[in-house]
Amino acid sequence: MRKFLKILVYALVLMCFLNGQAKHPADTVLASDKTSLAEKILISPIALWQRFSYSTPLLACQFYPSCSNYAAQSISEKGVLKGTIMAADRIVRCNPAAYHYHVGDNLKSVSRQEAFHTDGRLVDRVQTSLLLQQNGKSPKLAAALSVLIPGSGRIYAGRTWDGFFGFLTFTLSANLAYEHLNSGHTIRGGLFSFATLAFYGGEILGAYKAAQMAPPDN
Repeated sequence: MRKFLKILVYALVLMCFLNGQAKHPADTVLASDKTSLAEKILISPIALWQRFSYSTPLLACQFYPSCSNYAAQSISEKGVLKGTIMAADRIVRCNPAAYHYHVGDNLKSVSRQEAFHTDGRLVDRVQTSLLLQQNGKSPKLAAALSVLIPGSGRIYAGRTWDGFFGFLTFTLSANLAYEHLNSGHTIRGGLFSFATLAFYGGEILGAYKAAQMAPPDN
C-alpha cells in the first residue's frame, strides 16, 4: 500500500510539472479542466513519453493523430476504461500492415485527401462509433471470437496481421503480469495486469470494428 501511495504521489507531482509546460499535444489534454484526476494520472506518462518521442524522427507515428495523442484524447473524451481500450486497439493497429489496411478500408468510401494527412500520415481520428454498413462479416461473431482467443476476431474479419500483433501483445503482457505477480512484485504485476485487460478489451473492440470495415464477400 505504501508503494502504491508513493507511485501516486510521483504521478501527481509529474502531472503538476507537465501542466506548467504545454510543449506537446498531450499537455493540453492533461491541463484541461474537463479531464478528471484518474484520467490525468493515465495521461501523465503519455505526456512524458512525448517529450522523448517528439525529439527524434525515428519514433514518428504513421497515424494522424499519433498513437500517443490518440490515447490521450481517447482517455480524456471517453473515460479511463473505454479510452484505454481504444488506445490499446490503436497500438495494435499501428503495425507494418497499417498502410495496406488503411488504403483498403478508406479509399473506396472517402477521398485520398480525407484518408491521408498533409504530411502523408494515415488519418485515424478518435470516433464514438463507426456508422458503417456490414458487408458480409458479422461484428458480433468477430467480437465473440476475440473473447475466446484474442486476435482471432480480427483474423476472421480479414486483418490477419492485426490479429497476430493483437494476440502477441495480449500474451506478452499477460505473461509479464503473471511473472511479476508470481515474484511478489505487486505494483508491476498490477500495471501489467491492467495492460493485459486493456489489450483484451482492445481485441474485442478491434475485431468488431474490423468486421464492420471488412470488404463484401464475393
